[in-house]
Amino acid sequence: MTDDEVWDRAADDEQVVEAGPWRLVLRGAELADISHRGVTVLRAIRFVTRDHDWRTADDTVLRRTVELPDDGSTAHVRIAASSAYDGEPVLEYTLDVTLGGGIVLVDAVGTTTRAFRRNRIGLVVLHPPTLAGRAITVRHAFSAPTDQVLPTWIAPHQPATDVVGYAWTVDGIDADVTLGGDGFEMEDQRNWTDASFKTYSTPLSEPFPVALEAGTRIHQSVALDCGPAGAFPLPGGAPSPAPALALLDGPAPTSVVTAPPTLQLLAGSAPTALRPDDGALLPGVPILVEPDLRDPDVAAVLASARRDARGAPLDVRFVTDDPALLRAAIDDLLLTGPVTRVGAFDPSSHVTTPALQRALVAAASTGPLHVVAGTRAHFTELNRSIDLFRGWDGALAFSVTPQMHDRSRAQVTESLRMQRWVVMSASRLAAGRPLHVGPVTLRPRFNAVATAPRRAVTDATAMDGYGPHRVPDATDPGQHTEAAGRWFASSVDALTVPGVASITLAEAWGPRGVVVSDGTRSPAAAVFLR
Repeated sequence: MTDDEVWDRAADDEQVVEAGPWRLVLRGAELADISHRGVTVLRAIRFVTRDHDWRTADDTVLRRTVELPDDGSTAHVRIAASSAYDGEPVLEYTLDVTLGGGIVLVDAVGTTTRAFRRNRIGLVVLHPPTLAGRAITVRHAFSAPTDQVLPTWIAPHQPATDVVGYAWTVDGIDADVTLGGDGFEMEDQRNWTDASFKTYSTPLSEPFPVALEAGTRIHQSVALDCGPAGAFPLPGGAPSPAPALALLDGPAPTSVVTAPPTLQLLAGSAPTALRPDDGALLPGVPILVEPDLRDPDVAAVLASARRDARGAPLDVRFVTDDPALLRAAIDDLLLTGPVTRVGAFDPSSHVTTPALQRALVAAASTGPLHVVAGTRAHFTELNRSIDLFRGWDGALAFSVTPQMHDRSRAQVTESLRMQRWVVMSASRLAAGRPLHVGPVTLRPRFNAVATAPRRAVTDATAMDGYGPHRVPDATDPGQHTEAAGRWFASSVDALTVPGVASITLAEAWGPRGVVVSDGTRSPAAAVFLR
């Protein structure tokens, strides 16, 4: 499928720049798909602002100029852009880009326009995921260079730290990146279904958030140097073999689950005034609901989910850090109707702690009850905390959303391929235990990395909405489009591998749902009718 076939949001503003052996695409303020002699060496270079809750600012290009001499051997690009949250600018920056011979130079200068708290500001370099399994030399600020291999299976932690540069070879091209202006490190963005390894400034080991005054200046640079293979020293003196990318489409590790996964819906979380007639809801579809036991609306949330289910069973994942409260909630739940499974996640770490695991096992021992552990957040959290589940024999869970870091059309489209890579990595970690994937949502239904205090809930009725409905930017404006319907269908295809027992998509109704408030079914509903 092409981008246009999968996602019909407005096309990204693109301009191709070619100079000598170089070709790149200006996509808004981003330098994308940077290639040398026809070989893609970097996915992108971009300037990124992340606030105290790790929200990525929305960038607006103010001016963009491209100067090309008649002989086409060089190019000079200058981009002026503004970064804003909720329409309020917080920073302006310029990218000064020079392409010539074997070198691309990017000089970035940003200046805050008002005081705010940041977790990170500066340049990021996105490396293609096809570098997985390849050798790379990492240059460090405080130690000698190290020879490494980029991970094939998704890395839970940073593959490289204390970075000032890299050297590697791909398809007959030697590439060298030099970074300046801050400390840098790399993370494996496939954890969030992004199609990249990302090198970013400001290491996570440094304290955050940091309060900035208006007028604070940030200056960073990236130099990309490329030439024919043999131009730079490489790990072991020779290029590494191509990575085993077949694992994207090959069979998952052996699993006890071989039947097609059950498709579920997340309970509708919009205000009750937006609820369609019950007869418009999809019948016979299990409903996943996530009551937070800290809130007074637990009973109302569960009652609303029961109504969404129309007699189908509930999959209930409680949010709590109290095992005793969890046991009482499970006992009450089992009196209200059919339940397909129960799970629990800590409200701070978003994973099932050992104490919660023990409470779930104890609840299951008293009767026929399926239980699930893992994380209610991204695969990242399961990947990083898998040691917590060494004594857990039951099913594991994680959720999926493509727009944690970026809202571009390319990001949403490319996440489909990465979903297969994620679920294969998860199946490897599960080691035969069933997987429950979801909710799969276009936008994050909660902020798993927020540093701001949680909003207090005082309404016990849930009439004004709850959970995802109260999360800023949780609703994608394209939720009810034909393209979104194709995206959800493609997501199910990508996530359907042996070992996956269930996949939960979107919400049952409302602005994030498969049924619109007027009772019409959005294109995503077709996934449940295939």
